[in-house]
Amino acid sequence: MSDITGGLVWHLRALRARTGLWQTFRDDVERWLANWQPKSSSLVIIGPSAGWCLPFSFLSRFTQIHCVDIDPLASPLFDFVHGRSLRRAGVTITWSREDFFAAPARILSAYPASAVLLSNVAGQRCFQLKDSQATEQSLKDVREALAGRDWASFHDRLSAPGFNVLPVREWSEQINGVQILERYGLGGEWLDHLTGDILPASVTRRIIPWRFSSERVHLVEAGIGTIYPPS
Repeated sequence: MSDITGGLVWHLRALRARTGLWQTFRDDVERWLANWQPKSSSLVIIGPSAGWCLPFSFLSRFTQIHCVDIDPLASPLFDFVHGRSLRRAGVTITWSREDFFAAPARILSAYPASAVLLSNVAGQRCFQLKDSQATEQSLKDVREALAGRDWASFHDRLSAPGFNVLPVREWSEQINGVQILERYGLGGEWLDHLTGDILPASVTRRIIPWRFSSERVHLVEAGIGTIYPPS
């Protein structure tokens, strides 16, 4: 497996960076997840990896967590990072080693009452498929499978070489990659991860900058996909 989407190299990098270079990003993700209040006490996490960027404050709110990840290292490393603390908090954790994107509706049908978190995974689809139309269709299929569910996602939207320290920003409309860069006053060539349509058009989006390495920055989009009816 590519070190971009998983495997030993990825995990070694994450282990070194999580309390250093990634700390600000992890804190920002924790603040964003605090705003999501799903009604279910059960959570399905798609692509949790080892949970390097997932906070205990969020995970411990659930009594049952089911993780879906194709990476064989994800389960033992997640247990290393979170297992003991979550077990002490009374959280039951189960795993499926499946490719969620190959059959999202089927996999989700096994957990009809669970909330769903796409954990920084949708932006990797462009590396797996290497075809823009296939990638966009795959992510649209995921959005359709999640319709009516209580769900949220954070995912790579754009990435590029750089050393930028950028602020978190938020807006309530769907905008394209060029508009995102304009709002940040950024130029140059950026990789579009083709995730612009995974969230419903009407939901609020938050851009959380991620200093992925000392030489690369990602603009991670986070949003709550559930469209709640007016109270």
